[in-house]
Amino acid sequence: MRQQFNYAWEDILSHKFKYFILFLQISAAVVLISYIFVTIFNAYNFKDKLNEVMQGQGEEIYTSRDISSSERINDILLDQDNIKRLGELYEFIKKNPSFKTYTADMQHSMWLPEGSIGSSFAEDQKYNPDVYFLLKIDEEFQDVFKLKCVKGRIFSNEDFKDTGNEIPLLLGYDFQKYYKLDDVIYDYMEQCYRVVGFLEKSSFHLNPGWANRVIWLDRAFVVPIQPDKIEDTIYYSSAICSTFIITDDTNSLQSIQEKSNELGLYTFEFTSFTDWLQDLSKSTIYGIMVTGFIMTIILIFAIIAFISNLIQFITTLTKEFAIHLLCGGRIISIIQRILIQVFLVIFIADIIVLIIHKFSLVTLLTIASSLIIGLIIIIYPVILLSKTQINNILRRSQ
Repeated sequence: MRQQFNYAWEDILSHKFKYFILFLQISAAVVLISYIFVTIFNAYNFKDKLNEVMQGQGEEIYTSRDISSSERINDILLDQDNIKRLGELYEFIKKNPSFKTYTADMQHSMWLPEGSIGSSFAEDQKYNPDVYFLLKIDEEFQDVFKLKCVKGRIFSNEDFKDTGNEIPLLLGYDFQKYYKLDDVIYDYMEQCYRVVGFLEKSSFHLNPGWANRVIWLDRAFVVPIQPDKIEDTIYYSSAICSTFIITDDTNSLQSIQEKSNELGLYTFEFTSFTDWLQDLSKSTIYGIMVTGFIMTIILIFAIIAFISNLIQFITTLTKEFAIHLLCGGRIISIIQRILIQVFLVIFIADIIVLIIHKFSLVTLLTIASSLIIGLIIIIYPVILLSKTQINNILRRSQ
């Protein structure tokens, strides 16, 4: 086998350009296959979790989106006199007895001093290695998403009031190797946070309007929203637009818009989680079809090119193979030489997938798919060789 590997490697090196093109085609195909699996898994996980949350509430959940003009939004945010009106709107939404709500604000980040945590935890390792995922929540969020801690506690009712200079902090499961309970953390603004708990592994959040995927909290900083301490229009605005309404009465949504109109604030567009699920299904199918079509075209060309290359290889070396067989060699050795050429290229392409997706089910399924591709490529050349007699080889080589 080792000798056949050396022969196969020499065959590849002697036709570097051809195999490089084949490698690029196979790599592109397997990477696209991996992203098809990613799309399917993300959609399935998202749909499963979304249904779980919706069933847990027993009512429809609505997201809100501000559709005011950019000029109107700027006018609201730049005028600090609007703090009182924004606070009144937020209080109207949160304390309205006609419906339930929860708030999950993802529109801010946690900025920490350089080198505080491994850069792999950062939102953007390359450009902002000191910026981390921050989620601001209210008490109802903890109930909707059933937050639990493996160490410490979740937020208490008192944590959502003004806690002074020190803000309670929940950390995602993966932060346990960097922090412990009661650790004090300071951000770039010298704001003090105290760790009160570590969330269970795979705690999650869903925001259909943000991304059609499950937002895992294993590497999240989670802090309580403390309305009494909000002193900026931007923070009030993001909290309002990050509040989800739980109701089966659409008149409740209209009451929010009427209150906003009365205060001279935003124009909202409300979308239900059910509508998001329908849109997700359509966009997922469309995405898979587009990616699958491109992948299929690339794969067809790659398979045809690879098979043609192997047939040419067999035809060119027929005399060498005949001598090998006449000297007592076996046809299986020649087949091994061809197999190694094919699967070596596929193996290197799989390494790219491994780098992108790490050790995961997506990687495993993609490797399995690539092996099937390899089998498709070698079927005809192997049959061609196995049915070839020595006399035929000698005759063709003359």
